[in-house]
Amino acid sequence: MGACSVFGWTVFGMLAVLGVMKAYEGGEFKTLRTHGMEACRLAGTGDGVIGSEDIHFRPDGVAFISSDDKSYWETEMFRNFSARVPHAKVQGNIFTYDPATDKLQKLRHTGDSFPRDFHPHGISIVPRTGFEHAKLSKVTTVFAVNHRRDGDAVEVFEATPDALKHVKTVKSSIWKNINDVAAAEGGFYVTNYIERVPYTHPLAVPELINLQVEIGAGGYVLWCRLDANEGEEACTKVLEGLRMPNGVEVSTDGKQVFVLESLGQRVVSYNIPPEGHGARLVPYKTLRFGAACDNLSLSPSGRVYTACHPKALTFKFLHAKKPSKFRSPSQVFSFDQSLSHLRQELLSADGNPLSGSSGAAFHGSTLLVGGIYDPGFMVCSGRSEEPSSIHGESGPEQGGARSSAA
Repeated sequence: MGACSVFGWTVFGMLAVLGVMKAYEGGEFKTLRTHGMEACRLAGTGDGVIGSEDIHFRPDGVAFISSDDKSYWETEMFRNFSARVPHAKVQGNIFTYDPATDKLQKLRHTGDSFPRDFHPHGISIVPRTGFEHAKLSKVTTVFAVNHRRDGDAVEVFEATPDALKHVKTVKSSIWKNINDVAAAEGGFYVTNYIERVPYTHPLAVPELINLQVEIGAGGYVLWCRLDANEGEEACTKVLEGLRMPNGVEVSTDGKQVFVLESLGQRVVSYNIPPEGHGARLVPYKTLRFGAACDNLSLSPSGRVYTACHPKALTFKFLHAKKPSKFRSPSQVFSFDQSLSHLRQELLSADGNPLSGSSGAAFHGSTLLVGGIYDPGFMVCSGRSEEPSSIHGESGPEQGGARSSAA
């Protein structure tokens, strides 16, 4: 056997081992058990809801749901979201849903400055459940990550019972591909989940396969002020070196920020320093998951909810390409804000009726679950946050969920 053949087989073997490692890390060898799907049904499929990425409840029990047909995400994969927007088929929307009346409402787009491109990703609302600084108001302020052809932005709206009035656009020269937003006093936190590099650049390879090295941990979190003057940079980095930071939320008392790293399969709580928002966040505790989790929301009691992709490669390389043909498992967890207790698995499903779960929110006795690509969203009724109604504590042997210093 020649030297070239030996080298070729060596490279092939290394790639095979790497592939198996990434498949294991992505959960492809897991055996999942369907549970917690009692009294769950799909809603909104005939009303235009699609890609219900993120969900948050207002204190009065009305949920806000982001909706966008994300099939354009799978075009021009080596480019930023803004370069893919021209391939979008339709505009996105924000819906409200009231479980008490089963009323679903698409909010009309109003305001002279309403963006030409509206493709909402993560959202945050004020007031929202679990955030004690929010006061009840007839007008709800909605913050939405928006993918636009002229670059990503965070749009600020005022929502009335049937309309979404555009108020402000916040853009930054710092971010590249933003994902989720969490509103706080005077501004918001936003996650930039990945730094794209040209596919011809040699650094593209480790980034695309997300090796656990410095170049693979290119995500960061920013704090953005709402009072920045026109032409002034509104945002500053408060965290760097994260493995695909995705969901972000502020604690009930406003003293901590929770950041979920999808590739890191963990959520980390960070203390906001005495200097306040805009200062570097200080890592406090970590809770690990055996899944690539997505968005975060708070319940009225203050528990944190998240929806996850337990088989990340199935989701990314099959379901994302052909959502109706290839189904991806869904999973929902909740956990205490202290991160001192193991997370609780609320439901797990094989991808039916909802695939690729990305957001979960709880209020009263209703759990709502959204998915990235599927039409509609899932409504699970008759729920409780009492331990007897959930699957139980998941210890380290079920997924390595353990509280530790970050």
